[in-house]
Amino acid sequence: MIDTTLSRPSARARLKRATDVVHQRLETRIDAIARLADPARRGDLVRRFACLQLPAGAALNGELGAVEGLDAGARTDRARFFAPGAAGQADFPRPASRCEALGMLYVLEGSTLGGRHILNSLARQGVSDAALNFLDPYGDQTGPRWRAFLDVLEREVGEDETRMTQAEQGACRAFRHAETILCGEPA
Repeated sequence: MIDTTLSRPSARARLKRATDVVHQRLETRIDAIARLADPARRGDLVRRFACLQLPAGAALNGELGAVEGLDAGARTDRARFFAPGAAGQADFPRPASRCEALGMLYVLEGSTLGGRHILNSLARQGVSDAALNFLDPYGDQTGPRWRAFLDVLEREVGEDETRMTQAEQGACRAFRHAETILCGEPA
């Protein structure tokens, strides 16, 4: 008998593959480092990030609040990083299932890794602005929190094809929503 568990890709690998095109398109379109380095364009992009991140908790915590080991409320509470009223009128998509919500959270949690990269790039250019602290909400806990999220993701969706498909759909929905909010219109 052949052991197929050795060749089964992780939930992270599956989500990365499923979202690669929309993720790359978003990164290209947003050009975050250039926009955040420019004081004339920075405020608009910070406001757009608030419109993306602040409504996420209300949309996701109903599905994710009871997931063991996730601490969803702390992962989605970014209000302390933005000025009151910064989110405007944008809504975050409502997930149809827990697994779809985990796929959506994969996008938000992954952005903490990208945020650290953006801040480091901006620092090399001499850009320092407290309004950008939302890019690194976990500080030196980013790596451990990312790994803890991946453990939960694997436990919750990794073995079940239906759950994995739902997570992939959620991640793609979240990236498309992020693209619309951050870039001003869908591609």
